[in-house]
Amino acid sequence: MDRVQKPGRYLGGEVGAVVKDPADLTLRVALAFPDIYEIGMSHLGLKILYDMINRVPRYWAERVMAPWLDREADLKRRGQRLGSLESGLPLSDFDLVGFSLQYELSYVDVLNMLDLAGIPLRAEDRGEGGPLIVGGGSGAANPEPLADFFDFFFLGDAEAGFLDVLAEIESWKRAGGSKGELRARLAGRPGIYVPLFFEPAYGPDGRLAAVRPVRPGYDRVHRAIVPDLDEAPFPIDVVVPYTKPVHDRLAIEISRGCTRGCRFCQAGYLYRPVRERSPGRVLDLAGRSLDRTGYDDVSFLSLSAGDYTCLPRLMTAFMDAHSGRRVALSLPSLRVKSLTPEMMAQIKRVRKTGFTLAPEAGTQRLRDVINKDLTEADLLLASREAFALGWRLIKLYFMIGLPTETEEDVLAIADLAGRVRTGTRSQVNASFALFVPKPHTPFQWEPMLAPEEASRRMDGLRSRLRAPGLRPKWNRDDMSLVEGILARGDRRLGPVLLAVLKKGGRLQAWTEQFRRDFWLEGLAEAGLDPHDYTRGRDRNEVLPWSHIQAGADDEFLWAEREKAYQGLTSPDCRSGLCGGCGVCDFDEIKPRFAPPDPEPAVRVKPSSPGGPVLRFKINYLKQGLARLLGHLETAEVFHRAFRRAGLDLHMSQGFHPKPRLHFLTPLPLGLSSLDEYLVADLVGPPGPDEVAARLNGELPEGFRIVGAEGVALGRARPQAEGARYMVRAADPLFEPGGEGAWSSAEALWIEKNGKKGPRRVDLKPLLRDVSILTPRSIDITLFFGEAGSVRPQEAAAVLFGLSPETQAGLEVEKIETLLREG
Repeated sequence: MDRVQKPGRYLGGEVGAVVKDPADLTLRVALAFPDIYEIGMSHLGLKILYDMINRVPRYWAERVMAPWLDREADLKRRGQRLGSLESGLPLSDFDLVGFSLQYELSYVDVLNMLDLAGIPLRAEDRGEGGPLIVGGGSGAANPEPLADFFDFFFLGDAEAGFLDVLAEIESWKRAGGSKGELRARLAGRPGIYVPLFFEPAYGPDGRLAAVRPVRPGYDRVHRAIVPDLDEAPFPIDVVVPYTKPVHDRLAIEISRGCTRGCRFCQAGYLYRPVRERSPGRVLDLAGRSLDRTGYDDVSFLSLSAGDYTCLPRLMTAFMDAHSGRRVALSLPSLRVKSLTPEMMAQIKRVRKTGFTLAPEAGTQRLRDVINKDLTEADLLLASREAFALGWRLIKLYFMIGLPTETEEDVLAIADLAGRVRTGTRSQVNASFALFVPKPHTPFQWEPMLAPEEASRRMDGLRSRLRAPGLRPKWNRDDMSLVEGILARGDRRLGPVLLAVLKKGGRLQAWTEQFRRDFWLEGLAEAGLDPHDYTRGRDRNEVLPWSHIQAGADDEFLWAEREKAYQGLTSPDCRSGLCGGCGVCDFDEIKPRFAPPDPEPAVRVKPSSPGGPVLRFKINYLKQGLARLLGHLETAEVFHRAFRRAGLDLHMSQGFHPKPRLHFLTPLPLGLSSLDEYLVADLVGPPGPDEVAARLNGELPEGFRIVGAEGVALGRARPQAEGARYMVRAADPLFEPGGEGAWSSAEALWIEKNGKKGPRRVDLKPLLRDVSILTPRSIDITLFFGEAGSVRPQEAAAVLFGLSPETQAGLEVEKIETLLREG
């Protein structure tokens, strides 16, 4: 683990992580995310599943993420199989491995994770042994490219039946049945798709002619839908990551589903109907989770948060309850027309979070085609209000290659971005990506823009956006091309995924790792033409997902496509006009809205305990796996521990206030210590002993407070001037007799490579003392120098003539910090 760049990704043991006794279990479930830790730990669906399954005492859900390249090499070097974060159990030893399928370019990483775990990739090769491999998430809406590798898929809301599926598996396991028997028992349940029970057939032209059911009575798969979010489980004790995730905030889902009907948006059709959590429930979830996690940033999640029935009142109630604790609120999916100055004012009460608007298209004509309910006047008004309230950056999102798009539509994107910035000194980031037709949308039959034309249009737009205050950002069009192939692909793409894996394709969702040549070679080797997947489809053509009812009816989707080509918009069914999409039964499955003018029960937190600001010097140790956390990760661990402990950190002044928390010596990654110090300024705190006791109750394993003492605010903070270390070696390397040579040498130069290039540091003035304890251990004390410091391993290498390889194998522990009191 010491050899990987970010070991915090792989440690486990975070606050909120669940650990159970294997002797008490009947099922062990690995929740697998085919991307790295920072992405997986941002995904709300994973958190909901983790909490929901672990509420059952006899089930244990554990997490596993795709390793970065360095960790994969480390696993192979050690001969270890990929295992979970909680227990380290290899995936091959679980009862079930469930993959969250969110992005097509991560499909190769599904196979790589199975391979790293020693699990045969194809379902037919696994026989009766090994875990069940299950897929879910938006990718399961067209699971055909992955069909050969999975035992079954779960489509829709996991809260609506996944625990029942686990109970069926538990019963099957107890009875000792075959996998075939289990598939038969699961088939027909809401949300369950068993690929083995459907066979694709191809016509003479090589195109899909039919998807034939082979099990009587099981000819169509219907999405599972949770009727009422207030009745659905939602996590309170979420896992608090060590390594900063992409979305480093507490996510509270205020609603699910969207009825705006943007014709390109797959999520808008997959997650119908709209179901809103009641404001009282939202506030209760947020308040309790803030207490238990220590977060200071909350996101109200929804496909269209601005459509939440009583959002202004909910925001005001939330900020009244938590702004005194400096908890910020963000709304990542606001529609432009739903923004009001009052809502913006609530968001900025603590600090200005991101401000993102999504016009999607540059002209009103094209926005009507895609049914985007937004005018240029709406966009400019919202932007002006944001700038007036102090925002200095606005992000705009657009797509290239939408149906009926013209050159004028593309160039209008640059003109619109320029008008948003006109009259201000602010920054506008205009991001754009190639339109990818997705299954279960009105545009599922549309062609993708040809690669050459896509490149031409994107190059032209980039050149138009290079102006003061405008910054273009874009997704690679070749990555979007592969996404489009997989999004509407069939089972013939399974061998292509295997080919990309065998060629060395890893983490293809990452720009720096994407290999276009691997994909084109894999398609050619399988005898497949990329154009056959990106071309337009006829209305009566059999689609690979035709047997899956994941959202609206095809008749409705086709009618919406026809309206798009006529430039006609469709109303939001929230207004009371049902569009007849076919999702609702108007009994159990129907839109559910929060009351329009609620009086939510708010658990108001005091804005601050009040009282004087006192300074504390806190002594702590950092050992075990905690030594593999970097300085920034350690700082965040303590920051959130203070919040969970109810200790109010005094904040700095200025535009971005920061907690008054100072670490005397940033400890290098991998170094354990028995004697570390931080200085914290607290508002109205208890006595030193209680401060220490509260923190010890909230810190994760590997950290422990040794003591705390008050320090006068008027005095300078204590300073670390050096440290004493214990250095140990596996072999006898430290022989006595060389001390005289060290003391008589005029200089002891160490070559160091830093960010600014190589430099030399003289060890002689920094070396206070060194004692040989045994041939395998020394005690060394070093000062911190103004021109640069020296690590104990480097000092030992110079003093005892050790090679770089031997130096890398030394074990070091810091045993004392030399302090100079202020």
